[in-house]
Amino acid sequence: MVKSSLNPFQQRRQGADPADHTAQLALAIADEVYLRSLLTDSLPTLAQPYEIGTISVQVGVPLRDHPQYSIDGVLTFEHIHCVLAGSGPEVPPLPEFQTHTEYQSVTHCHSDLSTLAENVAPSEAVNLLARAGFDADHIRQILQLPSQAWHHSWWYALGPEGVLTVPFQRHIRSRCFADGTFTLQFKDDYAQDRPHGFRSQSQNVPVMVHQDSLSFGENLTRLNRARRELNVSQALLIATDLSELEIEGYLRQNVSLSNQRHLQRPLTAHCRLCHRDLCPLHGVDSSPVMACRSFLPAEAVV
Repeated sequence: MVKSSLNPFQQRRQGADPADHTAQLALAIADEVYLRSLLTDSLPTLAQPYEIGTISVQVGVPLRDHPQYSIDGVLTFEHIHCVLAGSGPEVPPLPEFQTHTEYQSVTHCHSDLSTLAENVAPSEAVNLLARAGFDADHIRQILQLPSQAWHHSWWYALGPEGVLTVPFQRHIRSRCFADGTFTLQFKDDYAQDRPHGFRSQSQNVPVMVHQDSLSFGENLTRLNRARRELNVSQALLIATDLSELEIEGYLRQNVSLSNQRHLQRPLTAHCRLCHRDLCPLHGVDSSPVMACRSFLPAEAVV
């Protein structure tokens, strides 16, 4: 049985927690930090912080196959699968090989040529490469390559546990056309497992607020309808008051749990109690603000 580690989901309500419609509102106004934390702070965790790129949410999404039902929200995030070496403080720099044999051991498999972008504007090509982690000099080099030349870079793939694995070498080439557009292509040399895509893929996670008036089976049925329509295996249930058996039941059905109180802060903004010193309404008792994405109460100050 699941016990001590799940205590936040078994606490009884100390007053009025947001009702279903209020929780949807909290989702709608939640900033990026909160949306990311829904994925990283869930149990079990849906994604590690370094696996998440851009993120957004749709609220009150109707189900096409069951128009009488809707899901409270759908989180869409960029799931990062591999990172450019040295592109961030947490990413190792270029690998060093003492012998040619060491180099060959991590590059003896070769992928087919893949198209990253076809006939895109220069600005789009620049943005695409910048998002991948290339600096301005490398972007310029890639876009100015001769027709038969390749740009070589080292990358690290994220393994099943979200850790950086054996490095692989990526070759990128560009084609510039008379209308000023670019086509970018790449291929990889790797040790054993082919890298999953160029950098990331879009992933959807259905989000539902637990309804106390429904049984365990009815709540799970709603989630399963959404998972089937979105063709995904993961789901997130926002709840506070669950029994120990319900917690274990949801976890065994591959449903991640998030504490419903997590969504209260954006809805309980109070300028007098906020610690955002640079805000012009900081400390103002008569502030008309009722909800704020940047509300920082005392307990949240580190």
